Amino acid sequence: MMNSRAISALNDSIRLPAYQTAKCLAVLVFATLLAACGSIQETEEQARQGTSEQWQSVSLGDHKMGYRHILKESTKSLIKTTETLSVTLSQPGSRDREISTTLSYHESKSGKPIALYKTIVSDTANHQMSAIVKGSSLALRLKESAKAEYYPIEQPFYLPEGLRLALLKQSGAVRQLEYYSWNFSTRQFNRTQLTVKAYSSPDQPDYAWHIQRATVIGGSSKYTDIFADKEFRPLTERSHSNGDEVLIASCDKACAMASFVPNTHVYRQLIQSPYKITDTALNGKIRYRLVGDFSLLPPTTYEQEVKRTPQGTELVICQDCGTEAPPSAADLRVAVSNNYWLPAQNPIFKNLVTEILPDRNSDVSGQMQRLTRYVTRHMSDEASYSGYATALEAYESKQGDCTEHALLLATLARAAEIPTRVVFGLAYTNERFLGRKYVFVPHAWVQAWTGERWESYDSGLGAFTAGYIALGLSNGDQADILKINEQLHKIHIESAIQIRSR
Repeated sequence: MMNSRAISALNDSIRLPAYQTAKCLAVLVFATLLAACGSIQETEEQARQGTSEQWQSVSLGDHKMGYRHILKESTKSLIKTTETLSVTLSQPGSRDREISTTLSYHESKSGKPIALYKTIVSDTANHQMSAIVKGSSLALRLKESAKAEYYPIEQPFYLPEGLRLALLKQSGAVRQLEYYSWNFSTRQFNRTQLTVKAYSSPDQPDYAWHIQRATVIGGSSKYTDIFADKEFRPLTERSHSNGDEVLIASCDKACAMASFVPNTHVYRQLIQSPYKITDTALNGKIRYRLVGDFSLLPPTTYEQEVKRTPQGTELVICQDCGTEAPPSAADLRVAVSNNYWLPAQNPIFKNLVTEILPDRNSDVSGQMQRLTRYVTRHMSDEASYSGYATALEAYESKQGDCTEHALLLATLARAAEIPTRVVFGLAYTNERFLGRKYVFVPHAWVQAWTGERWESYDSGLGAFTAGYIALGLSNGDQADILKINEQLHKIHIESAIQIRSR
């Protein structure tokens, strides 16, 4: 089963009604889409009632992906903006999948932030998150019953209407503004710099402003061009995600919701091997050279040695190639901990582990093999590339791709008190995948601490080989995938050389 994921965390951060969007496009993936509000078309009745709506068409590269509907409601004391983004993704060998993301922003009439809410619904995931302003902090809940996490609010902090009003308060044909927005996926505030210039074109008479936006996310900047009307309502936005242009364009409802042929998104995340890698090499030791302008440094593990050279990043991979230091007691406590994505203390998983492992006499490797076989049998044979589900959602739906496999396996292991971590990276295949051969596919798997080493287990593809390239280690958090996803299109595998023992 090959895993690859599609656009996730759609509509994520808050800025000039242009919001970051991203969804996992493979086990790691997660192309970051930047989306924007379009022009508002109000009827007299809507204006009288204090409501307005707008429709947008969303495209990646030269393929339409879906639409966005934005409803703005105004009362005497509150402005509520609700965005619903629907994206349809082509599912190889199966039906198309739709992912719906809704963001709701609550602001005072003067643009003061009050609260924001996010809901993601797909075949495999259903997330409800809230972030409420409490004094100088933002109280985040990843689900309704969860304990709030508090984040100091970076200032100035704007939601859509507050940002628009801040730009209107300035004067001149050239304007500058720096502010912060909240990103649900990475759970942090993003710093954004706007450079605004008056704009005039006979071809686009509605365009009054050209806004260049630079947003810092995960240590790197993302750049976007926005064209807005005289009231700073964005009409068109162009940005880039994983090397492709993202276009958010205003149109009417019929245009936005018009039918289209979804793009097979999985293609975008495949990395070509320089040549076919033999099974003998995969079962032995391979030295890779990765080149490109990517900034991430793959981790050194027990199975992977990493070295920066003037020619690129070199990795040597085999069953025992790495020199990773043993984990500390604190590391091991984290590796068995419970979190939103890996709810290891949930009674469902505690009881399930008792059934799968009725006796704990076998060593950790033996227990992990049994847990791995259980996840392989439990999950559907048909991969579903829609959404980033928690381990509990994956268990209940039995659907997903390699990320759901990995999260479920890691959770079961932690419920059995086995320290685990989720690995996001690439896996090589000699099989034809979507018409292409000899490619590396974004993938996720699990490493468990056996008492002597971190050892890889994979309920999706099978046994670990030298074709597994680890790009990052995680406790299952979706934010970790997003950071890696932004680098995938920059990675080129220049060489893969089998190392033979003499």
